[in-house]
Amino acid sequence: MIRKTLKQFIGLALVLLSSIAFAQTGKVSGIVSDVDGPLPGVNIVVKGTTNGITTDFDGNYTFSDLTENSVLVFSYIGYATQAIPIAGRSTVNITLEPDAQALGEVVIVGYGTSNKRELTSAVATIKKEAIVNVVASNPTTALQGKLSGIQVESFGGQPGGSANVFIRGVNSLSNADPLFIVDGLFVDNMDYVNPQDIEDISILKDAAAASIYGSRAANGVVLIKTNHGRKNRAVEVKINSRIGFDTPSKKLDYINGQQYTDYLNQRFANDGEATRVTYNGVNTDWQDESLSSGIVEDLGFSISGGGEHTSYFASGNYFNQDGILVGSGFKRINMRFNSRSDFGKFTLTQSLGIAEGKLQENNWYGWDGASVPTLAFTNTANDGGFEAPSSVIHGPGGVNQYGLASLENNLETTRTIFGNAKLDYEIIEGLTASLNFGIDYTNRNSFQFTPTYFMSNVDAVLNVNTENDLTDYRQEDVNILVEPTLAYDKKFGVHKFGAVAGYTLFKETQKGNGVYGQGTPSNVIQNVGALPSTEQLVLLGDNNAAALQSYFGRVNYGYDGKYLVSATIRRDASSRFAPENRVGYFPSFSAGWNISDEDFWKSEAINYFKLRASYGVLGSYPDTFYPTKATFQTNSNTSFGGGLATGLSQTTLADPSLVWETSKTFDIGIDLAFMNNKMNFTMDYYSKNIEDVLVGINVPSTSGVSIPVTRNAGTLVNNGLEWDLTYRKNDGDFTYTVGTNFSFNLKSEAGDLPNPILGPAIDEDQRIVNRTTSNESIGAFYGYKVEDKVNPATGDFVRVDVNGDGAITADDITNIGNPTPDFTYGLNFNAEYKNFDFGLSFNGVQGNEIYNLGRYYSILWQDGGKLTEVLNSWTPSNTDTNIPRASISDAAGNKAPSSFFVEDGSYFRLKNLDVGYNFRDGIAGLDWVKDVRLSLNVQNVFVLTSYSGYDPDVSSTNGGRANRDSGVPGLRNNVNPLLGRGLDARAYPNARTIMFGVQATF
Repeated sequence: MIRKTLKQFIGLALVLLSSIAFAQTGKVSGIVSDVDGPLPGVNIVVKGTTNGITTDFDGNYTFSDLTENSVLVFSYIGYATQAIPIAGRSTVNITLEPDAQALGEVVIVGYGTSNKRELTSAVATIKKEAIVNVVASNPTTALQGKLSGIQVESFGGQPGGSANVFIRGVNSLSNADPLFIVDGLFVDNMDYVNPQDIEDISILKDAAAASIYGSRAANGVVLIKTNHGRKNRAVEVKINSRIGFDTPSKKLDYINGQQYTDYLNQRFANDGEATRVTYNGVNTDWQDESLSSGIVEDLGFSISGGGEHTSYFASGNYFNQDGILVGSGFKRINMRFNSRSDFGKFTLTQSLGIAEGKLQENNWYGWDGASVPTLAFTNTANDGGFEAPSSVIHGPGGVNQYGLASLENNLETTRTIFGNAKLDYEIIEGLTASLNFGIDYTNRNSFQFTPTYFMSNVDAVLNVNTENDLTDYRQEDVNILVEPTLAYDKKFGVHKFGAVAGYTLFKETQKGNGVYGQGTPSNVIQNVGALPSTEQLVLLGDNNAAALQSYFGRVNYGYDGKYLVSATIRRDASSRFAPENRVGYFPSFSAGWNISDEDFWKSEAINYFKLRASYGVLGSYPDTFYPTKATFQTNSNTSFGGGLATGLSQTTLADPSLVWETSKTFDIGIDLAFMNNKMNFTMDYYSKNIEDVLVGINVPSTSGVSIPVTRNAGTLVNNGLEWDLTYRKNDGDFTYTVGTNFSFNLKSEAGDLPNPILGPAIDEDQRIVNRTTSNESIGAFYGYKVEDKVNPATGDFVRVDVNGDGAITADDITNIGNPTPDFTYGLNFNAEYKNFDFGLSFNGVQGNEIYNLGRYYSILWQDGGKLTEVLNSWTPSNTDTNIPRASISDAAGNKAPSSFFVEDGSYFRLKNLDVGYNFRDGIAGLDWVKDVRLSLNVQNVFVLTSYSGYDPDVSSTNGGRANRDSGVPGLRNNVNPLLGRGLDARAYPNARTIMFGVQATF
């Protein structure tokens, strides 16, 4: 306290000394503070000019060459902007007053920024402080529970794993991903953006906010702004070092070796077979062997600063997550350099990000269930050192998932370079011409090698590999953006006018080549050049290109800050459509009314009240490059002239008349501030009707093709209500912010569909659970409803006669579950007390169901390890149970999809806990150390749920049986995550992460 007082006293003394020099030099100095002390980083601009600076770490500032009539404008996020006349003074100290942060802050919008008080559309924002302390291999997951209207589903705890992101529901059946834009550059996702580099994130949720981006904006837009440093700031170096470990947050209960043997024999007895097995004395806990703690490292630095005309920011980061599952892990290296420079009327802003990620996956854990406990951990007599089930000892079949994962060598290496350069020229005051050029380059290498091995003659497809397998595939994606714009922003008395017009050329190219083959001379030789030149080689390759050409414009008008209107139009032309259908027009209109600014507004309880509404049309195009072109297979054998001949066969049909999917969106919202602007409330109701949805229409087998033809034949409906509530206490030693948000899915379903759209197969018998039908939720579960008790006489499920016809038939298959939640929510708390800071982040999901495939395989499947639930299976002496009889033949069809495997997926999670202590005045008298923070961070602290699987945060199935029959080993085709949503198919077990960190600023 004494040191702080002394520092302020010295600062005041310096201000007094500077006042002596004012008459000679025209200097003005001062300190900017709030009730707690000096404020660093406050923006100060000389009114009517572009001359501006920011306060230093101690709130000090100095201007030169000012006149006595100059006016200084002070602005800072969370505080009311103040304009102070110099009036001949040489010292101007100012204390900023707290403002409604959610209403007064400047937010990023399409092709510009806006004060949120003047927004007429639905835009959610999040600052770096809300995500910087989250340790994540994928920064997208840091958005969970932070904002209303955005739902993030992760694929369990997979290091480096992708996530599903939904903004206001599912708005397309082909691709529901939002459009990500980093510093003005279109990118596919934000997976390889270092969270430490992010300055702000804006989510454009309604049509009025997103329609300026036209195509691809139907799923919402995520705008990411990275740090570019600040002008007039001394060099600042920040070091961030965090290290810790992952540990499994939950384990399941499996039966041991003796129990498994007894279970097998009971199963044989139930089927009337004389076969029996004898316990071999082996009891391997494959779950314990597969799951263990893993190291997590997050190390980085940044350098920033700026002079009178420039600012810069450079950073580097190394992230390593070993993974809790054997054979998995992720490493990422990020480098970034950003800068901004003024040259008279020219401003050059550039961003450059470089990243490399190395992902190793365990492709086998949970495959068709678990390994049986009576398998020995190793078997040195077998090639490869592992064994798989043998019918005589271990039962009817199955695989050794641990052995397969241990033998397989796979690595996906992704290198990205993404950056842009933007040149602005101020033609006249308020009118600026800009040219933005960006490039996004991705090089991806998918490598997989499986050596020769022998585990068992049972299920020989997977348990024996007589020739090693090698897949090596390389793909290059290059996206180029050229975007000139013209922006005008001017205020005339009570009238404020803004406009932007521009042109976009976006070109995508994708090239890939590789090979799959078998039989290198040795398992230690894992090189494509060592593959034998035989007809068994599979050559892999792609060569795709697409272009998007757009014109867009937006006009904003405000009268006296009270009445606000905005109109936008965008014209897009995409090469993915036939020439006559390439163009789409996407308009929007929005309006706002700051009611509390009216003279008649006398409420003391409500400090701010704005009403806004919008309507607009958004568009999206297919995620395939050539959806209107049919495909053909060469080297197709046919009969010609009585002999075998090589021909050309058509494998898919195509509709050349495809047009844009269009989303017509209405939004009405209110923004409120209470309690002297300490509490802010925002609420929106939205309605979306998506037309011309691309769906697959079944074609008759006589057509010669089996794949459905894609047409504009469907509709979707999304209605929702969302709100955010935030309270800030900014005075005294104890300051805090608490916020909560809710997003309600009032209606989220398909409208009209020509035929049911089926999801992926869940097992080798090609059973399907997910189905999307008219007037039902997307990817709903379909099967038989079963009672909670099995038939005591037979031990089989008792199916419900849904249609009441007195018989159980296929007509009784019905909707048994919905993967779409009723609502999602978040609760966030951040506080500071003197040198301590504390943060809690909760998120939750309510009302969705999960189809637990892990339970399906570990209770009813014919092979593999079993959960302890089977100890309560029906037997002649245990008839009062809900677990059906163990059976290999399954004559009653108990394995058919049913409500038995549908579970409530609701959960409430403490996602992140962060505690820090700050040495703000340096350490041991080292003045060059500005601050040091010691921190403890715990993620996935606890989760409250009734779900019996590893974790209820299940995105979808994308692997395993879902894509087993596509592509080649190591390069399977992706499965549409929307159609298999809610399937817990081998989801990576979630981890609890504990991190210790040191952050220092010099």
